[in-house]
Amino acid sequence: MKVSVFGCELSGLVTAGALAQTGNQVVAMPIGVAKVEDLRDGVLPREEPGLSQLVKSQIEEGGLVFESEWETGVEHGEVLILSMPSWRLDRAEEVVKVIGESATRDVLVVNQSSFPIGTADRFENQVKQAFARRGLSAEVSVVAMPEFISEGSAIGDFTRPDRIVLGSGDEEAIKKIRDLMRPFNRVTDQVKVMSTRAAEYTKFAVNALLATRISLINELANNAEHFEIDMEEVRQGLGSDSRIGFSYLYPGCGFGGPSFAADVKSLVGTLRSKGYDADLLKAVLSNNESQKEILFRKAWRFFNTDLKGKKIAVWGLSFKPNTSTVENAPSINTIEALVAQGASVCAYDPKAVPDFKANWQDGSGVDYSDDMYDALEGADALFILTEWKAFWNPDYALMKERMKTAVIFDGRNIYDPEVIRAQGFRYFGVGRGETV
Repeated sequence: MKVSVFGCELSGLVTAGALAQTGNQVVAMPIGVAKVEDLRDGVLPREEPGLSQLVKSQIEEGGLVFESEWETGVEHGEVLILSMPSWRLDRAEEVVKVIGESATRDVLVVNQSSFPIGTADRFENQVKQAFARRGLSAEVSVVAMPEFISEGSAIGDFTRPDRIVLGSGDEEAIKKIRDLMRPFNRVTDQVKVMSTRAAEYTKFAVNALLATRISLINELANNAEHFEIDMEEVRQGLGSDSRIGFSYLYPGCGFGGPSFAADVKSLVGTLRSKGYDADLLKAVLSNNESQKEILFRKAWRFFNTDLKGKKIAVWGLSFKPNTSTVENAPSINTIEALVAQGASVCAYDPKAVPDFKANWQDGSGVDYSDDMYDALEGADALFILTEWKAFWNPDYALMKERMKTAVIFDGRNIYDPEVIRAQGFRYFGVGRGETV
């Protein structure tokens, strides 16, 4: 099948690469900052496990081509896929305008993006009106197919999906998209067909539920330690309930990322536009922002409200492992608070240092290390903000040798308090370890 993908950021590149790998002829066009010349050379705008290899292999095999002219994509594709971040709605509007003005045959548009509820219906009407003005007699369908991929596991999420949500009342369009997605839907039928708006709402509802779950487990953890309760024991009890399960049930220093909180905020705005105040979701977002500074508050109390002159080592800057993205990451809030209190920070992250530097306004107060142990030199405490695998079983003796004070504030609860104390460290987790 001939497919055109508008958007060459994470979801667009994963979609284009995976569809090309399954025999489709894919043309992809950047909408944001990515350059066609870079993409053709296999230089991608962000890191993602396996994505560079996937894209390069499909370029070499001829199944994936990058173009700059949107009209080229409109002419090429039997299926036109809008795959952009939620904040590029204005650019999606421009693409839809080009489709309406340049298409010469039936149009099937698939919207993967988390745009406001009702956007797919509006896009469909816009293209139909453009066709009518041109006197073009052709069928137009816009199917909502929200993406449910996560950074760090995006390729697996797309190619082995939990569900494929398709929103449309056009049976022929649904059949075509089912066929396009057939290679990723073989073990059991994961396709859920519903109305267009229900499909759009589903994406927002999923993220709202997951965000609420994370904020609730964090609130429970924050209070558990004051009763001398190890939250890990409680987590095991909660997760063993078949109605609850273990996913997204890990206490920590808050969730981040470019789209998770943004989707919840967008849903709050949508509900408010209909006269509903969305108090629960607003509380979830507020609690998460507060949670991002949980380690700072623990350290502030531990050091008797005086962090001036303290050196804090930070392991992990990205909002989650296996990505270089720091947007909305707890590291930004935490380090801002530390520096504001007069502390100095030495940070290590295997991938995210360039992105963090770009987001750190004046660059003051923060040094960076190319080695996780070098970052500990003379440190009064270690903050763990991202659960990179390299941090799980470190050389404790070398850590103590490098650090001025053997104190760990663990924002991801990756250590066992008993083990870490036996190594001679004082340990403060989220609902675990010492209370301060």
